[in-house]
Amino acid sequence: MMTDLDTKTQKRSRGRPALRTEHETRAALIKAARAEFLAEGYTGTSIEAVAQRASMSTRTIYKTIFNKAELFRLVMGDAIDAGITQLNVSANPDQPENAILILARAYTNLVLSAEGVLTARAVMAEHTQFPELRDSYLSSINKVATAFDNRFVEFCDDMSDVYPNMDREAAFLLRSMINGAQRSAILDPDYNTTPASLSAWSDKCTEMVLRAYAIGK
Repeated sequence: MMTDLDTKTQKRSRGRPALRTEHETRAALIKAARAEFLAEGYTGTSIEAVAQRASMSTRTIYKTIFNKAELFRLVMGDAIDAGITQLNVSANPDQPENAILILARAYTNLVLSAEGVLTARAVMAEHTQFPELRDSYLSSINKVATAFDNRFVEFCDDMSDVYPNMDREAAFLLRSMINGAQRSAILDPDYNTTPASLSAWSDKCTEMVLRAYAIGK
């Protein structure tokens, strides 16, 4: 039989939200902050708005970060980790060219996806007013670019018989093509894309680079 005390305890437990772990709190904060930055821009984002979106108190947020600039760095840091993970593709020894195609698709998706373009657009709009915003963004994209180049060069070793001169320069060339498309997308208010179209465009860029460095093909 349930006592009055049991009933009261059950009612209290039902009314209280489940406690988040530290990892869950951090993940919810990053997700809410990313959405807020994309929707409102850096200037329009407040810690209070992020707290409301994340269903947590500002006091909880300030236990993780000191200010909005650090919150943006936290969001970009998470994006770096996710981006580098996506670039960690493996190569079939018999099909190293296919690995480069997959690598380029991953990088293209990071740079030219709707979120990637929106993030770059927000930074470009406010970077003169907030140097810390620019610095965090540049640090992030440089780390991802370095990860891309390093992975690309690893694959080049498996294709030296067909592409003897393909190295970091080729990686830079391929990245430049993709980054150039992002600059155009930032300036296009009607920019819209799909994963399929991004993959198809990325493959064309990759094939152009491979042909430029191939011998006897």
